[in-house]
Amino acid sequence: MLYSNTSVALVASLSLAMVLHADIAAADEDVLRWRMNSLLYPKLFGETEEHFAEEVRRRSDGSFIIEVHDRMVLDQDSFGALNSGLLDAVWGSAGHHHREDPALAIFSGFPFGPDSEGFTAWMREAGGIEALDKIYERHDLKSLYCGILSIEGGGWFRAPIQHVEDLDGLQMRSFGYGALTLMKLGATTYELPASDIRPALATGLIDAAEFSLPSIDADLGLSEVARHLYQPGWQQPSTSLEILMPLKSWMALSGSHQTAIKSACDETLSWTLASVTKQQEEAIARFRADGVELHDWPAEILVALRKAWQEVIAEETKRNPLLAQAWDSYLRFEDNYGAAQPRGYAE
Repeated sequence: MLYSNTSVALVASLSLAMVLHADIAAADEDVLRWRMNSLLYPKLFGETEEHFAEEVRRRSDGSFIIEVHDRMVLDQDSFGALNSGLLDAVWGSAGHHHREDPALAIFSGFPFGPDSEGFTAWMREAGGIEALDKIYERHDLKSLYCGILSIEGGGWFRAPIQHVEDLDGLQMRSFGYGALTLMKLGATTYELPASDIRPALATGLIDAAEFSLPSIDADLGLSEVARHLYQPGWQQPSTSLEILMPLKSWMALSGSHQTAIKSACDETLSWTLASVTKQQEEAIARFRADGVELHDWPAEILVALRKAWQEVIAEETKRNPLLAQAWDSYLRFEDNYGAAQPRGYAE
């Protein structure tokens, strides 16, 4: 049978295309792809989660791709989404999962706790990670400590407060252990989502709010509706970041991919430690220039808040043995590290 030159060229082109397609498909099969849901809102510092994912890609030479999605599921649905396979990983802080396990709240940072460097030292060198592992193990999950954010603002108030009695009856947006502590002093707290805080302040539904770092509060417009900012953020001197995944997924990773995640966590931790505080100082300077009144917490109120926190943690540890173990771990660390002295960004 005779073939024309055109036919021969066509057959050759088709053969080459099939070979290239097979090579691409084979190469793609060698790339591990994960879907990771970020619980952080608003997005932080050029997106810590994107920074981490890019480091994993780079350190694995492109063989491990983590696709970041913004709030595919809510905080309280994360465990179910991970264990069902809907998600491969979650990026956020352990405190996001306090509804699934109250013992996790302490691993996001806690009232009158250590600063960023101190919290990192506890987690990495003094038993914090081991205590957290025990809690996540009962949910068949694995986390890695990947970042730290510095001290939050102490709260935005529509009117100044001067005495402990001013907290009694106060309607305030707050979260976690900070909210429980404020409630001890008579405040009524609401865990409003970020998008609802500004309208609630503007309409007078709430009198005050604490949410996040000054730069994030600025993005939410809180300084436009509540003109009194109190410092320091006693309720959250630091906020940890983690990647959370099913334990079986972690165990199934190759040694090189585990190393890529670990080293990406180390780099992202160093990046957050170095970059966050400067951004907050700049936000505080903008508040001052805009006429926001910056206040130090009155000593009388801080003393009362610290006492209330001691009551809260005593009650919580009594109810939760794993939390008690974690708290004992921190107290042993504090004996060596020194008492925490959270400070604001502006002296």
